[in-house]
Parts: sequence; C-alpha cells; structure tokens
Amino acid sequence: MNLKHLKNTDTLEFFAIDEQSLSSIPLFSDSVQAGFPSPAEDHMDMDLNLNDYLVHNPSATFCVKAIGESMKDAGIKSGDIMIVDKSLEPKNRSIVLAVIDGEFTVKRVNLNDNELYLIPENSNFSPIKITQEMDFQVWGVVTYVIHKTV
Repeated sequence: MNLKHLKNTDTLEFFAIDEQSLSSIPLFSDSVQAGFPSPAEDHMDMDLNLNDYLVHNPSATFCVKAIGESMKDAGIKSGDIMIVDKSLEPKNRSIVLAVIDGEFTVKRVNLNDNELYLIPENSNFSPIKITQEMDFQVWGVVTYVIHKTV
C-alpha cells in the first residue's frame, strides 16, 4: 500500500491514502476456513477495491501509523496502519484517535456515570480520566487496522 506521509509526532505518524494503492485486488467468490482458495480462474468473482471497502467517507478519512504498545490487546501493534474516520461520532467502547493537552493518543472510549475515560488495551498502562481542565478533542474513530500477520 502506498501512503503519502503527512506529519510525525512523538507517538504517531500521519498519512494520506493513495486511492490507486487500494484498488483492484482479486476477490475469490468462495470463503475459506484458515486455508487458501484455489487459484483457478473460475473461482474469481470480481476485483476488490480496498479503498471502497476500507474508506466509507473519503473526505473525512486518513491513516495513522501506531507507535507503542498501549493498544496491543485490541490488535493494534506498533507499526500498524489505522484507518481513521473523523466524520463518525464516537460511541462507548469505540477506539478513537484523540488529542489530550496537545498529545495524540489512541484509546478505547469508556463512558460511565457521566465520566469519560480513555482506556488502553494493555494492562501495563493506566486509564486516562478526561476532566474539564484538559484540552481534549477526538479526531476520529478508528475503523480498520492494517498489519502484517508475521
């Protein structure tokens, strides 16, 4: 996948999606269980455009590369590419890209008893209670995570 690099912070790298890099991947018509479909041509159903599949709101979607291990138990590892949609309203238990006092973070939203917490998915990290004194903003909801399996 070709990504256009936009910006670095201490914890994240921001990228724009190159639509050409996500188009025309063969999609097989049959589902498989932990196996690989036969490469025979008669099993090919259509081309899969990953841009259409991963990006529902193109003007509001961008990519961010994760750095660190705070979300590893949610399947987000350091080096993974997260697809973030800033047009979506975060819901309880959504994973969001947020800014707290000028610092970016990716955490799970937890709203209870009128208190908002950002919860890491790694027991070595502590939840963050969001208070009125904090400069807090949600930049978007993480909709997909792309990572290598090896």
